[in-house]
Amino acid sequence: MKIFDLHTHLFPARMFLAIWEYFETRNWSVHREQVDEVTATLQRHGVQGAVALSYAHKAGVAHSLNTFMAELRARHDWLYPFASVHVEDADFNEEIDRVLGSEHLFGFKFQPLVQRFDINDRRLDPLYEQCQERQFPVLIHIGSGPVANRFVGPDHFRRLMDRFPALRVCVPHMGVPECSDFLVMLDDYPEMFLDTTMVNTHCELFDTAWRGDVEALKRHSKRICFGSDWPNVPYPYQEAVDSVLRFGFEEADLEDIYWNNARRFVGLADLA
Repeated sequence: MKIFDLHTHLFPARMFLAIWEYFETRNWSVHREQVDEVTATLQRHGVQGAVALSYAHKAGVAHSLNTFMAELRARHDWLYPFASVHVEDADFNEEIDRVLGSEHLFGFKFQPLVQRFDINDRRLDPLYEQCQERQFPVLIHIGSGPVANRFVGPDHFRRLMDRFPALRVCVPHMGVPECSDFLVMLDDYPEMFLDTTMVNTHCELFDTAWRGDVEALKRHSKRICFGSDWPNVPYPYQEAVDSVLRFGFEEADLEDIYWNNARRFVGLADLA
């Protein structure tokens, strides 16, 4: 079966090293693979398309990070890099325009847990307005797992979506641990998606089992996307692939989850 991975991470080499060192101080083993090794791992497991994610952990780095991501696309035409912004950037509005005008960047990624700003900060409204109008996708880590701070949780997300109900947005990790809260929201927001990243994997760090409403999940099977979080995970890539089979989806839905849904989210549904 063809695989489109909606949730991989690629960073410049020094930033990758800093991220890995942070994880490993918390006993979170990762796969220390730089860009070429990540792409090789993905292709070895049958991945034919993948979203590459990064995030600006502080003001002043988004522009260079987005340049790095755009260059990835020029080298690997099966990668679909997402951009990052930070509300404290001096060139915030200019960077939004640059990303939206790029042929090599396909969405925005927000990581409020690390970036430490509110997704409802009104300075972000011009970004959301343009993304909603263009159906330009946004991926927001907004569930309060594996750890929480005051910037994450379903209430933040509900407020955002009540203001931009047609925003094309994906909540990764199925919204863990508030999976049921986010699953219900799929009924309200037609362009909302979830990804399976790290859920139902065999992992000793914490309980990853999904215990939501299986029938509701099946009903929304066209808005659930496969994601791996590679290489920042403590298990083999195949374990991420196999985790999808533990949700209870019908076999007929698996092609959508592994391939079609993510492509539709990114805006590639009409492409070969």
